[in-house]
Amino acid sequence: MTIDAPGPTEAVRSAAPRPATQAAARPSAPDTEPATGARGARGWLAFAGRAAPVLGWILTLVIALDLGQGAYGQLTESERSVGMFEAIGYPASAVLLVGVLQGAAVLLYAVPWTGFLGGLLLTAYLGGAVAAHIRLEDSVSHTLTPVLYAVGVWAALFLRSERIRWAVLTGR
Repeated sequence: MTIDAPGPTEAVRSAAPRPATQAAARPSAPDTEPATGARGARGWLAFAGRAAPVLGWILTLVIALDLGQGAYGQLTESERSVGMFEAIGYPASAVLLVGVLQGAAVLLYAVPWTGFLGGLLLTAYLGGAVAAHIRLEDSVSHTLTPVLYAVGVWAALFLRSERIRWAVLTGR
């Protein structure tokens, strides 16, 4: 004798929720969305999500190398650095101190865990550079260069840090 209908124990077993391992093993339904629709947008966002940190770190490296080179010139008290400080009206003895502060800010900026603090310190340093250029009545291009560096600092932090992107985009 064969019974085609499931018995009471089989019906109870099939109505029970599946364990997570069985649910994951079950094949999913095929994707029915068109290739150019929302699926294409998700693909672009996934690519941008993977490319953003790489681009952010490349921009970070360029900025850190350039500002680090300036800090090195100040730490070694090069003639160019001393001459620029004297032109601004700072004593030559301040070159070393500013070089240490700039170098420390660049190092903090380059380290992932302290990047935000380094970005704040570099923004303050670059704000002082803008003030110095305004005081000297330099050309607009000389005055805006530190502003562009500061924008680059924060653009790189935005790109390389998912936490900063999330905070900026959600406002939290």
